[in-house]
Amino acid sequence: MTAESVAGDERGADEVELLRRIAARDERAIEALYQRYSAPLYSLAFQVTRADRFAQDVVQEVFVAAWRDAGRFDPARGSVAAWLHSLARHKAIDLVRREATTRRHTAEVDLERETAPDDVDEEAWLRVRRDVVRTAIATLPETQRTALELAFFAGLTHVEVAEKLDIPLGTAKTRIRTALLRLRDLVGPALAGPERATS
Repeated sequence: MTAESVAGDERGADEVELLRRIAARDERAIEALYQRYSAPLYSLAFQVTRADRFAQDVVQEVFVAAWRDAGRFDPARGSVAAWLHSLARHKAIDLVRREATTRRHTAEVDLERETAPDDVDEEAWLRVRRDVVRTAIATLPETQRTALELAFFAGLTHVEVAEKLDIPLGTAKTRIRTALLRLRDLVGPALAGPERATS
């Protein structure tokens, strides 16, 4: 056995011990694991998401999962490093998919779509859609509603929303994303159009 393989075995055993301590809610252990893996996990997440803020979100989600699920880790199935990298890869892919879905739904909930002056039916349907969406927005928690209104009605960027509300960028982004997803659930088929809504 080479010196490198011995060192690797010792490091693996050390990391399994860190997870055992994390499962026992040892905050120093999660800090040690974070110091060791946050940089490589960020690099992996950035390769997938191509955005700094998303990569940071992924790293945060990975260590939240490690804190929550450390007791489920099975060293017989692989190393701690492989487990953390697998978590990061899956969470980064999920985040990219969620963002794509959010962008699609944002485009669908286009309240300012131009309508031909002589298209009375479409104009009436557009008013109905606006009323439905505004009613749904009013039911959102105040923090989400404020962030959503600043982003979509005041036209502010995520950075500007964060500055306006004096909150971290990640928090602003999360509030807007959560509000959009909740809005989709609340509104449902009401935005599908009269032909589908009545079918």
